[in-house]
Amino acid sequence: MAKNDQPYIGIDLGGTNIQAGLLSGEKLLATDRLKTKADGGEDTVIKRIAKVVSSVLEKADVKIDDVAGLGIGAPGAVNHKKGVVINAVNLRWTDFPLGKALEKEIGLPAVVDNDVNVGTWGEYMAGAGKDYDELMGIFVGTGIGGGFVLGGELYHGALMTAGEVGHTVINADAPLGRRTVENLASRTNIVNQLRQLILANHPSIISELTGDDLDKVRSKVLAEAFNQEDDLAIEVIGHAAHYIGVTIANAVTLLSLPCVVVGGGLTEALQQDWIELIRDVFDEYVFPPGLSRCKIVASKLGDDAGIIGAALLAKQRLEKD
Repeated sequence: MAKNDQPYIGIDLGGTNIQAGLLSGEKLLATDRLKTKADGGEDTVIKRIAKVVSSVLEKADVKIDDVAGLGIGAPGAVNHKKGVVINAVNLRWTDFPLGKALEKEIGLPAVVDNDVNVGTWGEYMAGAGKDYDELMGIFVGTGIGGGFVLGGELYHGALMTAGEVGHTVINADAPLGRRTVENLASRTNIVNQLRQLILANHPSIISELTGDDLDKVRSKVLAEAFNQEDDLAIEVIGHAAHYIGVTIANAVTLLSLPCVVVGGGLTEALQQDWIELIRDVFDEYVFPPGLSRCKIVASKLGDDAGIIGAALLAKQRLEKD
């Protein structure tokens, strides 16, 4: 059993980057990141996780023996009870025992969950959802992921895949690739739409902001174009916000939730403008109308939500054992 005053390591594992932090209470003592290099295979990724953990401990001047455990959020479907990544497309993993691999490599007890689940847990425990017992987290980035806290616990569902809101079919009669909220409203879709429209001679300041290199379009570029009242950016971003708003309205209608936390790079860049676009659509579609009092708020922890949530989840589970 871990001591209450011992720090925990939190890790946010992505297809591109590994982020890690050392958490004491709710304070991050140190953080670092490293490229994942998933092409090198499972062993390479495990060794790179160990490397970034070692770097974080060195920055914080803390020995591994003084750490109680680690938590990690992994992309894709996760069996949180066994610490197994069932399927992670961007890592090309199937039924990989991530928890056991990390325990062997790093020498700490490991707690594994889905990356958006741990981000949602971070916001619930230490961020924008701290005042609520039940909430939904929805993170908009390369894809769209979701997580639910119900009755003060992460909700996984019987088959452990609850929260996959990005794969919610919102336009069933559309062609394949245009049916789900992720197809229609992820940052990837926003960027692809803008690229196609600009290449078809629709005017946009984005060309100037990127020096005509549309591969450089990121969340900050989108926000800058939006803030400069670029008509094309406003239209495409507004279209995405519409589908996010409908998706949140459906979830709140179904579960009668008091709070939804919206995260991801686009939320960080656009902040309240993005939330207000979503809010307007939500108010139109949620039922009954009284549920419009549900709070829709931007992530407070930003890029640190995953590492903070992973560490706090490890603390909760390991101190129960």
